[in-house]
Formats: sequence, C-alpha cells, structure tokens
Amino acid sequence: MRKAIAVSGAESLSDEVRRDLVESVFADTQSMVLGAFMTIVNGLVIAAIAHSWPAVGASAMIALVVVARIRLKWMYQSRTRGNAFTDVRWLERHYVVGMIAYLLSVGLLAVAAFTASDDAFVLTLAVSCAMTHALGIAVRNFAIRTGVGLQLSAVVIPLTVAFISEGGMFPLLVPLLLVPLCFFIYGSASRLRNILLSQIAFRTESERIANQFDFAINNMSHGMCMVSAEKRLLVSNAKFSEFLSLKRERPITNIRLEAVTRLAKQRGAVPQEALDGLLKAFDAATAAGCSQLLEFETANQSFYEATITPNSRGGWVVVVQDVTAKRNADRAIDRMAHFDSVTNLRNRRSFELALAEVLASTQSGGAGVDVMFLDLDDFKQVNDSLGHRTGDKLLVEIASRLGALIGPRDLVARWGGDEFVILHHHDPGQLETHDLAKRIIDEINRAVVIDGSEVIVGVSIGSASAPDDRLSLDALLSKADIALYAAKAEGRRSWRAFEQEMDAKIQIRRLIELELRAAIATDQIEVYFQPIVSVATRQIVGFEALARWRSTLLGPVSPAEFIPIVEEIGLMEEMGAAMLRRACNACAGWPDEVNVSVNLSSTQFRSGNLESTILGALAEAQLAPERLDLEITESTLLEDRGDTRRTLQSLRTQGMRVSLDDFGTGYSSLSYLLSFPLDRIKIDRSFTMGLGIQERASVLVEGVSSMSRKLGMSVLIEGVETAKQLRMIEALGTISEAQGYLFSRPVPEKDVAGLLRRDFRVQAA
Repeated sequence: MRKAIAVSGAESLSDEVRRDLVESVFADTQSMVLGAFMTIVNGLVIAAIAHSWPAVGASAMIALVVVARIRLKWMYQSRTRGNAFTDVRWLERHYVVGMIAYLLSVGLLAVAAFTASDDAFVLTLAVSCAMTHALGIAVRNFAIRTGVGLQLSAVVIPLTVAFISEGGMFPLLVPLLLVPLCFFIYGSASRLRNILLSQIAFRTESERIANQFDFAINNMSHGMCMVSAEKRLLVSNAKFSEFLSLKRERPITNIRLEAVTRLAKQRGAVPQEALDGLLKAFDAATAAGCSQLLEFETANQSFYEATITPNSRGGWVVVVQDVTAKRNADRAIDRMAHFDSVTNLRNRRSFELALAEVLASTQSGGAGVDVMFLDLDDFKQVNDSLGHRTGDKLLVEIASRLGALIGPRDLVARWGGDEFVILHHHDPGQLETHDLAKRIIDEINRAVVIDGSEVIVGVSIGSASAPDDRLSLDALLSKADIALYAAKAEGRRSWRAFEQEMDAKIQIRRLIELELRAAIATDQIEVYFQPIVSVATRQIVGFEALARWRSTLLGPVSPAEFIPIVEEIGLMEEMGAAMLRRACNACAGWPDEVNVSVNLSSTQFRSGNLESTILGALAEAQLAPERLDLEITESTLLEDRGDTRRTLQSLRTQGMRVSLDDFGTGYSSLSYLLSFPLDRIKIDRSFTMGLGIQERASVLVEGVSSMSRKLGMSVLIEGVETAKQLRMIEALGTISEAQGYLFSRPVPEKDVAGLLRRDFRVQAA
C-alpha cells in the first residue's frame, strides 16, 4: 500500500517537495569539498608514482568541476526563492552536468593510471577511487531521478577502457565486476528513491490528516482535552482555551490538571465549586467506568456542560459544551408554558400549580386563602370598537394595577380572555377580601388613556375561600366561578363571595342555557305579533315580531331574562335569523298595506352577515323590502361601528325602514337623530305612562315627537293602555302610530287574522 503511494507521489511531486529534494544534494558542501580534496590527492599520488601528466590533468579537472559546483550553489542561492519550477529544473540540470563531469574526471584518472603504470598500488588506488565514486551514485542520486545512467557511463566507460587497455586478466573484470556493479548501483538508486518518496508521501499524508484533525478540533463548537492517567493535559483545542479565558492561539499541552484549574480560578472563568466538582468527576468516572456529566454556570452567566469519559489507558477525555443558548431556550419555553405573553402574568396552568401547593399547606394547618375570579365588564366593546391591539394594551394596564394592589405573597394571573384570577392569602396585616375587592373595582373603573382614546371598563369579582369550604382545587375554582356569575347577575361592577344557595341558582342557569340551545336549534322559540295602529285611522298598519319562550323547567320566561342569556352563549345570530325568516313568511300572508317590524341586536351586526340574512329571508318569503321595518336599540348605536352605519344605509336604500326602539331611555339619544339613517322613532312606554299624570312627561313626548316630525321621521309611541292616553296622543297631532295593550297583547301568528278583522275605532272610543 505504501509503495503504491510512493509511486503515485513520485509522479505527482509538488514543486516544494521537488525543490527540497534537489536542494538536499547541495546540503553538505563541506563533505563534497573534502571528498574532492582526497580524490585530487589520490590523483597527485598516482601522477607522482607513475610520472603521468594526464593524471595531473585529471586531478586539475576534478578541482575545476568542484569549484564550478560550489559556484553553482552560490548562484542558485542568490536567485529569487520563489515557487517558479524553472529554478528547480535549472539547478537539477546543472547538478547532473556537474556530476557527469566530475565522474568523467575520476574515470579519466583511472585511464591515466592504467596507461602510465603497471604498479599494483597505483592501479588499486585508481580502481578504488573510481569504484567508490560509482557506488556513491546510488546514495547521491536518491533525490534526482534523471541522469543516473549518464553518471554511471561517465565513470564505468573510462574504467572499462582502462581494463581493456591493460590486457591480461583485467578485461574479465568488465563482465564480472562492472556490469553487475552497474545493475546494483542503478537498482539501489531506484530503491532508495522509492523508499524516500514513500516516506515523503506518508509524511505528507500524515501532515495533511494531522492538519485536518487540528483544524477540526480547533474549530469545534465544544472544548476538548485529553488528560493522562497522571492528570496531565496531553492535548486541547482552541475552544477549551477560550473556555478557560485564555488565548485561542495558545493550546494547553503537557500541563498538570491542578495547574490548569488554578489558572481558571485566577482568570475567574470557572467558579470554585465547579472546579472542585470537575476534579471529583475524574475519579468518579474511573470508578463507575462510564462518563460523568457536570453542569455549572460561569461568572458571565454562561452555562456549560462538562463530560468526563475514561479511556482504557487510565486517562480521560473531557468535552466542555456551551449550553447557554439551549438553557435560555429552555427558560423561554418554560416561560411560555407558565406566563401569559400579553400581560407577563402567570397563566392558568401556572396559577393552578401554585394553588395546588397552597391548598396542600392549608390542609396541614397553614393560613387560609381566597381565590378571586375577575371578569372585565364591557371589554368586548373595547375590542370591537378600538381593535384588539388597544384591548391588549388595556389588559397590560389592568395587570399592572392589579399587581400594585395585591399583597407580597398574593398571586395574580391571567385566566384567559378578559378574565383574571387572584390568590389572596389571609396574612396578618393584609386587606380583607371584601376590602381588596372594593379597591380593585374602584381602581379598574378608573379611566385609561390608550393612544389618545379614553377607555373605561368595569370589573365583576367572585371569590371562594379555603380551607373554610374544605374544597379541592377544581371545586374551589368552580365555587369562585359561581360567585362571579352571581356578581355579574347583580348588574356588574360588584363583588360576591360564594354562598351555598348560589350553586342551585347556577345549576338552574346552566339548565336554562342547555334548554335555550336546544330550543334555538329546533326552532322552539315562538314568534308573537303585537299590532301597530295608525293614530289617525285606527287601522292596523303593521305588527312587531316578538320572541317568546316557554321553558319546560320554569314555564314562560320573559324576553328580558332569556334574550341576554342567548347573547351570552353566542346564539343571537342564529335566533335572530330564525325570527327574521318566520316574521317575513308571516307578513307575506297579510294584506299588502300591513308591514312587520323585527328587532335587531348589536350582536347580529358584528357578524357581518346581517344584510345577506335579511335579503335571504325576504327572498324566501317573496316579501317586498318596503314591508319590513328594522328596529334597533341605542346599545347598537352606542358602539358606533362603521360597518353598522354602512349596513343600515344599504338596507334603507333597498326600501326597508329603520326604527330606533325605546327612544329616550339612553343618555345620548338626540345625537343619533342627526348622525344615523333613521326613519322612525319609537317613544318608550315609560313616557306614555306619565301622560295626563306628569306634566313633564307630556312636555317631553310633545317635544320629541314634534322635533322628529320636523326632521322627517315618523313617531310611534309604545305602551298605550287607556283611551285617555290615546286621545291625548291624537291631540298632539305629531304622533302617527301607537302600540300597546289598549289594542292587543302580543299574539301567536294564528291569531293575527282575528286582529286584522277588528275595528279599533269602537275600542278606542
């Protein structure tokens, strides 16, 4: 395998390696000069004994060649030491030429000796000198592949000539000595070169692998070091140096582990307790025969994991990993799991865990606690009118106010939506629950200015106590929730503590909700119709469609009671659509001059489907839009949603009329007469009851009706129960329509035909 590498390497030597090989033959100039000097001395001895001037000439030629080779080296060294491959080729060519000239001079010295003398000493000296230089070719030319044959020829051919010229037995030395010698020298030169190149290739590959390994370990994201059985650091990477607050370019090697730990302590890189744990982990890893993991935090709030793994030679491998990002990510995930992203308060899950711990302590004799459920009043209106971003900012402000009110051991959390929950401890010096609830109600009711808009919301609070009620976690939360329902039922912005009788009321309320859901799903909400009579003609001009429901549990339930529940459980859109459909179908069977009025809830406007629902009901009943009156309340107008205004305007342009119901019961009704597209005003029955009894009521009815007529709107008065009230209304001359028990209570659809046949002129008289 290694030979193959050598051959491959020989064919593809880099310029730098080839330069080193060629330059190596000039490395020992002193030895070259000394060898040449001895050869020249031998030549002079031969010349002196044999009285041969050619021997003197050969010696002189050797001296000249040596001088030329020395000058060659100086010339090369004076050249630019760049990477140009031509410089190496130039040196190699001149070296081969110089060696051929040198060996040829040595060969000529042997020829001179053989032709000038038969002295055995002279001949032996000449042959020895030539053979020594011939054998040196194999050693000298390991670095240069070319010219080996020429160099052999330069010394062997003159020696062959010398043997042949001497005659006798000498010519036999040519095939017996010189030919085998040539093969030996040539083969030795090749073998030495291949061995050298193999070692060079092996060393190059080893250096490459070592460089790659060094690059890899010094660019690892983990710090790594190897520790001997004597607890000395054998090798380490740059990240390990960085971990110890040392320079990356100074790897720690061959240093005792105690010295390294002292250095880390001096640098303040690793706390003392972590260093102590690290030293103990070495022995623990050896004793256990497996890796030991150590976690610690540094002074700069970085987190590290150190893994100590024993090896078979009694040492250890230490890997240090920076887990700061992972630890921070775990903390962020933990925070997301236990904290609300909007308010930064604890979330529902975190609160339940804290409550479970507190309940466990109260059962073992700890102080009592209250769970307080808080529900913001009118928060949905803020979201719908000002947007969810404003709603989120409001929640942040509410959370801040709650945090400022609670005690040091109390806990406030966001339960979800617009609901909060407080865990209030009964500690000495702390506010009683009812006092804390009052402060919270007053503080939340204080206006908040968000992005230039003043926002006012209220809060309803329900609470339950432990261990007074001896409740489990779920039961305690359920009781607090029941108390919150009771507080909201009282008109909101109030606090109620749980009482046992509340449970039964809530259960009844939940049963009613279930019944209502089933009733709406199966069209069991009945539609009753109350006539609307013209004041001038006493003829029925329309009917108002009213929802009626009979509960199997409670019997007949007032609309004032069940309609708010329908809105709370989110079924107002479904019930309103059913009312519209049935009212339009009923009206389609009445005389053309009789219209139908249908009440619309603000919830129906929020869905964005109201217009299509109305048009669908008209199309299904084949009813003209002019025969449908749409009644809205001030609560719908109070939201002042742009899409509400656009929907009303669109419906009016298609022929439907829009009436404002219960006019006068709000606090800003007059502004609506100017800003909204209205066709009719319905004066509330509370004003009708005062006609003829309270002068102020009569003045208000007269003023409102007169103003409405001047603004182009018709006026309908509700709650007419006596003939006297009707005569006073008729005397005003500004009210066009009347509605009330004087004419009829609301009746089911089957009784409408009977009402249409009645003569209300006789009844009014």
